[in-house]
Amino acid sequence: MATSAAHSAPQAIILAFEGILAPSGVLRETLEPHAQEALPGFLERHAESTAVQRTLADILAYSGRELDADGLLAQIRAWIRGGQDITPVRQLQGMVWADALEAGALQPQLDAATAEALVRLHAAGVALYSFGATPAPVQRDWLRHSPHPEVEECLDGLFDTRIGGRRDAGSYRRLAEEIGRTPETVLVLSARGDELDCAHQAWLMTARPEADPNAQDAHPVRSLTSLMPAGAQGS
Repeated sequence: MATSAAHSAPQAIILAFEGILAPSGVLRETLEPHAQEALPGFLERHAESTAVQRTLADILAYSGRELDADGLLAQIRAWIRGGQDITPVRQLQGMVWADALEAGALQPQLDAATAEALVRLHAAGVALYSFGATPAPVQRDWLRHSPHPEVEECLDGLFDTRIGGRRDAGSYRRLAEEIGRTPETVLVLSARGDELDCAHQAWLMTARPEADPNAQDAHPVRSLTSLMPAGAQGS
């Protein structure tokens, strides 16, 4: 699957939020458990919020069922347990997470080496984007509250499941169109082979940030520092 094009310097890099900018298990291990626990209290505190009411209406419409408040909450929690990428559910979770980040109830992680490499790539003129199942506003808040808030300012855009699923080739085609690049000039950096497979199907370059001994594919391994344009390698 890897070709010589896969080893050229990309004009833009789409970073998997889960795995590059946040721990790979951030959704299942941190964010979703918090949402499960905090959701009832959040809904009670924000019962009059227009944004919350609108999102709940969207979730109810998605369910296609007549549910009372308790039934809807139970259904939302079931979807969260299942890890499903349902956009209005993610949006509601995003409100819970934003509330928690602002209150300091969640402590974002971002290592210094990753932050330094991203700052250098940005300074070298490489366009950087984030794509994940985590809602884009929460991605931004996560970075702003991380030990390296400067990384948020290095990103040219953040995308979530509103543009499509992470395991849908069409999502990556739409991403390339949205950022105004031809697919062959964009690299997707992710630790997940299924995401990279879909990006490859859409003609984007692909790479893992580090080797995976269990990988069953040929996606190349490229660190963030190796993605620096040739003229900027020593800067």
